Amino acid sequence: MIKMIALLKRRPDLTLEEFCDYYEQRHAPLFVRMIPPDVAAAIKHYRQNHAVRIDRGTTEPAYDCVTEFKFENLAGLKVWTMWYRGDGGRVLREDEENFMDTGRRVTVVTDERPASLDSAC
Repeated sequence: MIKMIALLKRRPDLTLEEFCDYYEQRHAPLFVRMIPPDVAAAIKHYRQNHAVRIDRGTTEPAYDCVTEFKFENLAGLKVWTMWYRGDGGRVLREDEENFMDTGRRVTVVTDERPASLDSAC
């Protein structure tokens, strides 16, 4: 499986709660409405992993969310990438400016492999 992991940071004028709310309640539904069927079929897994503050900590998380997309193969990733970077994905890219600091986004594409604790690096 090919996995695209995006580390996201909120805009500086938003609280963590405002960022999470916008991402879950506005951006994700927009994503569902806008994505064409062939692109949706290429995505095998989509998750938002939101930062959690423990014990009312004051430490600022390095990132506010880690978003995961999984694809069967590189061809599926290419379908997503072509759409997202093209005219079709423009509305999502523009909406991202409403809640995330896109200049701080880090994206990593990985080849996910099963591992056990016995064979961990």
